[in-house]
Amino acid sequence: MNRTENHEIGICVVSDKLLLREDLDQVMTFLHAIQDSGETVGVSSTGEVAEVRAQYTVNANAGYSNCSQAELFSATSHQARQFFSHTGRKNRFTFSLRQYTSLDDAVCTLTANPATFDIFFVDTECVPFPHTHRDDAPDPFTVLSRHCRVSRLSPHSKNLLIPMRELDDALGYVDGSIKLRVHRNMPETDRAGLLKLLLDHLDFCYLNKILARALKAADDPVALATGIYGFMQTNWPAHWDFHYYTGSMVANFIRSMHRLSSDDTTTQAPRCLTGNNEHSLAAGALAGWQLYQRAYVITVTSGMIDEFRGTLSNLHRARAPGLIICADSPEQSWYAFQGTLDPETDGRQVIAARGIPHFYIHERKDIPAQLGRALARLRDEPGPVFIFATPGVLESKEHVALEIPAPRIAAVADAAGNSQREAQIDAAVEIINHSRTRLLWYCGPLSAAQRKQVYQIAERAGIGLADALTHPGSVSPYEDGTPNPNYLGACGVYAFSRRLYHFLHQNGKLHDVESQCLFFLKSKIDQAATPFSDSKLARNLRIVQVNKNTAHISPFTDIALSLSLNEFLDTVLQRLDVDPQVLALRREALHKVQQMEEGVPVDYLDTLPMSASYFTMHMGKLVHRLIQEENYRYTGVYDVGRGGLSALRNIPRTDPGFSGWYGRALMGDALSALPYIARTSRHNVLAFIGDGARALVPDIHHRLAEALANNPRRDHISVNLFYLCNGVLSMIRTYLDARSSSKDGSQVVVPARLDTGDFVQSSGDVPVYHHRFNTCDTQHLHTMITRRGAVNIAEVLIAHDSDGDGLSLLSESAWHRAECG
Repeated sequence: MNRTENHEIGICVVSDKLLLREDLDQVMTFLHAIQDSGETVGVSSTGEVAEVRAQYTVNANAGYSNCSQAELFSATSHQARQFFSHTGRKNRFTFSLRQYTSLDDAVCTLTANPATFDIFFVDTECVPFPHTHRDDAPDPFTVLSRHCRVSRLSPHSKNLLIPMRELDDALGYVDGSIKLRVHRNMPETDRAGLLKLLLDHLDFCYLNKILARALKAADDPVALATGIYGFMQTNWPAHWDFHYYTGSMVANFIRSMHRLSSDDTTTQAPRCLTGNNEHSLAAGALAGWQLYQRAYVITVTSGMIDEFRGTLSNLHRARAPGLIICADSPEQSWYAFQGTLDPETDGRQVIAARGIPHFYIHERKDIPAQLGRALARLRDEPGPVFIFATPGVLESKEHVALEIPAPRIAAVADAAGNSQREAQIDAAVEIINHSRTRLLWYCGPLSAAQRKQVYQIAERAGIGLADALTHPGSVSPYEDGTPNPNYLGACGVYAFSRRLYHFLHQNGKLHDVESQCLFFLKSKIDQAATPFSDSKLARNLRIVQVNKNTAHISPFTDIALSLSLNEFLDTVLQRLDVDPQVLALRREALHKVQQMEEGVPVDYLDTLPMSASYFTMHMGKLVHRLIQEENYRYTGVYDVGRGGLSALRNIPRTDPGFSGWYGRALMGDALSALPYIARTSRHNVLAFIGDGARALVPDIHHRLAEALANNPRRDHISVNLFYLCNGVLSMIRTYLDARSSSKDGSQVVVPARLDTGDFVQSSGDVPVYHHRFNTCDTQHLHTMITRRGAVNIAEVLIAHDSDGDGLSLLSESAWHRAECG
């Protein structure tokens, strides 16, 4: 004899609406009634229990589209009775409802008189609902669950009742686990919807055996997530992020990582972040490593490896440590949907071609060894490590003991190698202390401690400093608001400063090779590093290079120091003893160029549209003043394009920034990384994006506001996104201008998408201000970039210009850039 299982379904309602209570009461009465053997009843539009046969009059041949709401309600009631007659015989459900008029009322009552619930209804007209995912603002469902017992939750358990006017805001908040309901006082529709909701919950949690088993096991994290989470917390505690873009194959892995993060009480848990697309995850991870030294785990679903674009290569180039988990099909699959492993293609070859190590975990039994090898590779050779995993591996919850190989022992250098290395160090120190030459140090990415040492050495030795096009802000014109007299500006194939140009040149020609020396710190001296050709680097410049990777020592280098930058800086500081006459000569050379204005007369011509130089020069003066008078600090973000170069050259930096020019120089990378930076930065954010990058990237404005809302420093900073708009791809147009007539223009056109004027929107509780600048209104700019707790989107109309701003050495030697006098 079959036993009947009894289940009580508790329903919690936080609302003062009597009509909602009446609707729920009628639906519960109906569900109680149809469980009695032989009853065929429904709920009428007036709330009465009635015979379904009398109401069920829908003509199947006519279709449901022409039915009234009452007829559709009747048909739904009939389906409910049929469902129970087939699946509910071994289960008996009773429903109980508790209603509270406010969240405080619910908490107070439940504390004194606990209850168990399956389903919750929260009315936003009684309970203010947060419109952002801020860590310090739990939603009312979370609050309620802390003060009651929760029996079984399904995708139908959390229901948010909202008025129509709040629908747009609510859509920007909910994550899919919360169902939105606009109660419209339409009895047939409202009660049919509630009936469907309750039956869907019963089906999910109690009646559908497959779903019920999945629900019972859902709380346990998958083995792959457990192993990876533990490894990352051991090796980068509190300094890594989990980035994900969901898909059916990786959904459980993502859920597990969220669960492990929320349950982590031993140390600061990683942040779980998503983005507009897979490419934005990689761009955010690159920014995280370059700006904040945060490692990463990225997860995407099958077939999405191509969506990362060349940013994968940039992660590899930056040696940014992290794991990239990609779901894929089993090797023997016959042309799996979205799979990259089939008889004709192999996605692993795509990753191998980029020089990125990869591991394929095909079966559950392979997890201990293959995951262990992947983690060991990440530990021993920091950089991206790719893991392909099949659905069975991603779903496995079996406990595994990882087989992680022991660390490799580094080879010890021989005596001859040490002797040569010491001779090279001696030669570099001799140049710094005694050579009557002007010195320029080109600085790649520096840690805070390295930056401090560089500043000390530069001041005591009279050395000029330059930050990189690819690492803006590695050194800067200000240190904690104090001017840095050794800083000369940016250096790169583009955007090199005017002061830097005149420091190295006289009358348009490089100084004699014996009279100056360039030190490249943590740089490959690749083409992006300088405006000079290979032949000039080899013949006309004396070069010292500090790079511990011997494979990155350039063919132009005269003195190669294959050692860590820390060791080099420590050695120089210990042995620093600069000849006073040498120091005086160097400081005089620095002083001479420091007196030079970055701008020339044409940069200040008030044309309409403005030139890029005009806008960024004036904004640069504003930022100078804010730094000196208000201790303003910001993180600069520069996308690939003419506008980004102009901002990088003309607006002073206070801290390291993020450059889309790094590595592959992928247009759109900086804009894609902006939400991550807005979520993480301790300082204001100023981002400069051109038409081309804007057209490549999805609209990120709402995600930008959400990112700022979740930044712990949100009330002290603002995020400012400048779109520099001229309707063309200016860098390509500049190339064409130098080589052809102006008729070749169609290929560089970017359709403009400009707003008509200033307005403000609300994205949750973060205001998003939209601005339009046809002229450079510095007072308006001041108000905008000093506003706190807000996102500012500024469209700046500029004209195309093919010269200036360090676009080329030839441009810098043009007649209108010569010194006046």
